[in-house]
Amino acid sequence: MTPNSGMAANSHLNEVLSTAHADNIDSGSLIGENLCNLWMLRGFCTFPARFVTAVFWASWLVLGIAQDSLQVGTLSLEPCEEIEAYCGFLERPLDPTGTLSSETIEIAFEFYPQRDEALDNLGTIVATEGGPGYATTASRDSFLGLFDPFLEQRNFLLVDNRGTGGSGALECELQYETELTQELIAGCAEELGDTAYLYGSALAADDLAALLEALELEKIDLYGDSYGTFFSQTFAGRHPNRLRSLVLDAAYPVINFSPWYPENADAMRYALKTVCERSKTCEGSSLERLAQLAQSLRSSPFTGTAPDGDGNEVEVEMNVSGLGYLMALATYTPNIYRELDAAAGAWLEGQDSAPLLRMVAENLPFVEEDITAYSAALFMAVSCSDYTQIYDMASGLEERPAQREASIAEQRALDAEIYFPLTIDEYLALALDYSVVDLCLSWSVAPEAYPPAQPVLPDATFTDAPVLVLSGELDTITSPLSGEQTAAFFANSHYVQVANSLHVTALGDADNCASNIVRYFVENLEPGDTSCASEITEIRTVPEFVKAARSLKPARALGGNEATRGELKTVTAAALSVGDVLTRWWVNYDGDGVGLRGGTFNYTLDEEREETIYQFELRALRWTEDVAVTGVVDWNTDTGDISAQLLVRGEGTEPGSLTLHWSDREPRATATVTGRIGGRGVHATLPAP
Repeated sequence: MTPNSGMAANSHLNEVLSTAHADNIDSGSLIGENLCNLWMLRGFCTFPARFVTAVFWASWLVLGIAQDSLQVGTLSLEPCEEIEAYCGFLERPLDPTGTLSSETIEIAFEFYPQRDEALDNLGTIVATEGGPGYATTASRDSFLGLFDPFLEQRNFLLVDNRGTGGSGALECELQYETELTQELIAGCAEELGDTAYLYGSALAADDLAALLEALELEKIDLYGDSYGTFFSQTFAGRHPNRLRSLVLDAAYPVINFSPWYPENADAMRYALKTVCERSKTCEGSSLERLAQLAQSLRSSPFTGTAPDGDGNEVEVEMNVSGLGYLMALATYTPNIYRELDAAAGAWLEGQDSAPLLRMVAENLPFVEEDITAYSAALFMAVSCSDYTQIYDMASGLEERPAQREASIAEQRALDAEIYFPLTIDEYLALALDYSVVDLCLSWSVAPEAYPPAQPVLPDATFTDAPVLVLSGELDTITSPLSGEQTAAFFANSHYVQVANSLHVTALGDADNCASNIVRYFVENLEPGDTSCASEITEIRTVPEFVKAARSLKPARALGGNEATRGELKTVTAAALSVGDVLTRWWVNYDGDGVGLRGGTFNYTLDEEREETIYQFELRALRWTEDVAVTGVVDWNTDTGDISAQLLVRGEGTEPGSLTLHWSDREPRATATVTGRIGGRGVHATLPAP
């Protein structure tokens, strides 16, 4: 998959990021998880606002709007309309060479002066968003949350790259389609015309350098996530003396990477294997099961109805492409890592289709029609100008198919199992925004003035400023190997791999591990103690999907337990029902949903409490067909504590009332269950669901 960023899904796997969710956060800053499902290439999605709560908002954002203009360098800035910052534009030539266009473009930015003018100014922090295509200013609350501790004495600058947000966001028809086609791609290139190659990372980096010059700002601390790391490397190669420090979160190299992205396929297999190995409940080889599932789906794909993230029943198909789709999405959605192995087993062993169909339904592509938040055209323009392809972008459209076939034949001879458990042909058959090999096949021919895949000058010397590179261990889009390759470009680099973390580590991480590493680095120009990066809680997998509680392992009886073995299986079913509902939070946006096999739930943010607590109400919810669970679950995303008060009705057992407790911050955590079933006392434990 190729390069992008945009939704901290996830930042850290952070099973419980402290976040504002659904309609509880500012809709203008929400670039939802589903938005990333459409453009899921290499760095093509970070999770900006999705994982950030109102408590992360910098203090000035709620104090009122500045009234006076502000002179910064040569530019006069005006108060922004809705936030306490200063907004401005810098006019730049669209084509600095003047060969393709004589037009200009206004580069939009937000400037946050240091809060305390009585203190010495310690410089300026600049953050840049992923995609490509996401507007940096749309993710302001994520970035402000990360760097808030510095802003008493530092300025903060957010710039929308050319073609995004307020900087002339590009628009074409493919913005409004859920699936890319060669026709849509060719049509978009035609709409852009000669300007199609004037929105690459190099020109955007030069825009930033010109803005810093106009604002008369000295060396900056630059943070980029996902595609933002590609852009930041471009800036570091073209303007090395402009940097005091550089942080690259979910990095992939700006040069010397293969258009087949073999490191990503390796990372995917490693992640699936590792998640299973670290779980208390996953048994055997997850990769082997997925290979068996792929083989089954080749001959026997299946269809059915299943609830999407918000509980709406939709018709979906599970086939090999669907499996590849889920495997690609796993780095953004811990649900998939949590459930895919068990869902594969449910189908292979009992033809139980419900778990797999639900996973597909919950991750259906979502179209973001607001080009000021995300521009699909800009995504194409950058991808096709800056990323190496398996065909020559400077060659004619009629020549590229033959080049493509030759490259495929070469790759097949080199490593036919590069995408195992998918074949090369199955990978190529995935939607264009997932296989990416054919993404630019129909894009326009690169002009001589702007040769493709050269965002960094051939004789570039990368900055000697301190550089911090962060990789999520389970990131399959910007893999740890890609991060290591990126770190090697810089003479003064530090590489940190964050255990059990997904795509983008520091934006909204609930445990503050990666974010604190970043903050320490920016302040001290060295990473300091990074031991927390090896201590992140593992993703807990579903032990199995079953239709009847009698097929489950019973909860482990403790001293004083009176419940029967059958009743302890009902206890297990109740606990797994709670875990299943909490997991749905990741894909549910309206607060209402349905159980896997029936019943409903809803959740709200408890605004009466000082801590961030989501309250879930379950109504006859059925994870198995024979156990209905009703009650209330409190999830404290600040501490990780989870408690549930449940009424349970199971076939073959008398009704009962149960209390469950566990912490999702505790590695290999155990849930404790107390209560009564049929008048008998329950005292038991089981792996935290």
